[in-house]
Amino acid sequence: MIFLLLCERSFATYINLGKMGKICGYIFVLTGLLLLFRLPAATQEDCPLPSFLAKGRVWHYQWYDANGRPTYQGIHTVAQTTQTEVQIELKIIDAYQDTVYKGQYSHTCINNRWYQHLAAKFTPEMLVPFAGLKLRSEESGWLLPIDKMPGDSIPQAFAHIEGYSQNSKIIDLDLAIGGIQLIAQETLQTPAGGYACMAMAYELWITQTIRKKFRLRDWFSQEVGIIRREVFDRSGKYFGYCELTAFQ
Repeated sequence: MIFLLLCERSFATYINLGKMGKICGYIFVLTGLLLLFRLPAATQEDCPLPSFLAKGRVWHYQWYDANGRPTYQGIHTVAQTTQTEVQIELKIIDAYQDTVYKGQYSHTCINNRWYQHLAAKFTPEMLVPFAGLKLRSEESGWLLPIDKMPGDSIPQAFAHIEGYSQNSKIIDLDLAIGGIQLIAQETLQTPAGGYACMAMAYELWITQTIRKKFRLRDWFSQEVGIIRREVFDRSGKYFGYCELTAFQ
């Protein structure tokens, strides 16, 4: 109906006002078409939340050193969820059962894809110096490999992270993840159960005065997220690993 009224008024304008009326008429008709065929607004369905990021989900990880001795435990809890962001609380417990770190990281939906805060790639040893500091970051985020296949890749990701104690900057570093190569589909057994997962390999660069390079290998499950991570230095020396021990 709106479209027909616009056409009628545009035609009348054309008859009564000549050339200028014709231009205005075209504008009115075009406006009517845009209103009639406009694209739907973005909805929550445009960015579906992975089931493993639902509020209340909890991951328990056990870390081991290069000799297989248990070192730290990591407990990740989904604290808040919105249409485009998920906040996860992280607690690190050492071998003496003392809490040595508490903090948060996030997952953010951009263009219908979920990205993870790069701080989630830190090992417990890397996180402990941040204990008690307020973190600020600028980053591109790590694309979760949801619905990816072997042979696919994930783009590089970057972050600048600062740690503050009151108004004093204590830590200033840059973090980068090289292009991630998805290697193969595998079934991996963990204390939390067996999961079909995607094995992937990538490099982690940490720059704070000097640049340190690590090589990581992850196993990602579409149902749970990361279920195992192995860490090596730039020369390939084995640092240790973590595995999922419980998922709720």
